[in-house]
Amino acid sequence: MHHNVSPEMKELLAGINTFIEKVVAPLEEQNHDIIATGEMTPAFYELCRVVQRASVAAGFHAMFMPEEAGSAGLGEYEMCLIREEIAKTARHLCMLMLGDLPFGPNKMLHALATEHQREKYLAPLVRGEMTTGIALTEPDAGSDLAAIRTTAKKVDDGWVLNGVKHFISNAPFADFLQVLAREGIDGGYSMFLVDRDAYTVGDIQHSMGGDDIQAEVLFVDAFVPEANLIGEPGQAFQYAVKFLSNERLTMASISIGMADLALSLSKKYAKERVTFGKPLIENQAIQWMIADSETELYAARAMCYDAAQRADAGEEVFREISMCKLFCTEMVGRVVDRAVQIFGGVGYMKGNTVERLYRLCRVLRIAGGSSEIQRMIIARSY
Repeated sequence: MHHNVSPEMKELLAGINTFIEKVVAPLEEQNHDIIATGEMTPAFYELCRVVQRASVAAGFHAMFMPEEAGSAGLGEYEMCLIREEIAKTARHLCMLMLGDLPFGPNKMLHALATEHQREKYLAPLVRGEMTTGIALTEPDAGSDLAAIRTTAKKVDDGWVLNGVKHFISNAPFADFLQVLAREGIDGGYSMFLVDRDAYTVGDIQHSMGGDDIQAEVLFVDAFVPEANLIGEPGQAFQYAVKFLSNERLTMASISIGMADLALSLSKKYAKERVTFGKPLIENQAIQWMIADSETELYAARAMCYDAAQRADAGEEVFREISMCKLFCTEMVGRVVDRAVQIFGGVGYMKGNTVERLYRLCRVLRIAGGSSEIQRMIIARSY
């Protein structure tokens, strides 16, 4: 249950639920054959773009961006509530609805972009006219970004990039990428806006989540004009820490929404399912599973809301955000695992919501900085 929610926020959450019910749900029903495969094909992605455009018209897209960027300027706490509410619906086509990382605009671009970059890249992202991706990971550089080998060589009027990225979300569909590269093998790290015609999308990398949005990206003497350098050269690590780490709070709030749904489904099924002459819910073993899930979900919400509200107050909560990401993403794994156990064989079958949640939630402990990396950040912050 949400607390400290203003009447305006309650109205916004109700509006989002109405939007999902009247726009997203019918679209999914009309395109059942595309949705039922569980694969994020180009046709599926185009349906997500339909939802994105409708979300822009409704005023929900990129609400987290500042007002001067042409958006609503909502804070971290408000966005936690919104992301949680959307995650609870388990609707397939909500992927692009808010314009969250990596698909849409981000505060790094807003803070550092030149007028040229704002007009060509940022404003279309806010308006939902383009999508992007953030190209950090490489075959030999995942959590250890200092190991990246993609190079940026300074030339007249720009830079030349060479290297390979992989597991890049939205790479097959993005209009441009935000690419981390280093100036020579021992140089500093810089971030670039790289247009789609400057790189090659390689193998599509299929995940256990059933999506096709990750891909390998190849840079072969890719020219990037000087105007597409983000901020100052050599400062990309500092920018990433300052502006992109709040993605972890996004993943925490999504975890809470998914866990809330899994728990609700578990309780409903346990009340309806009769075994040995009585409802499943009357078995102490099931009661304790539900009690553990309820307790962990309550703790996760308290952590996430506290960190978000402190961030909105201007406090430095880098460590606390890592705690939220660690606890919430591991919490949802346990809650969904219990849900599958409560459902039994039914929960293991394709087409069941808890089966889908089981696959989808697994990546949350890896993406955006693994659980192990979060523990390192927390331990080293004292």
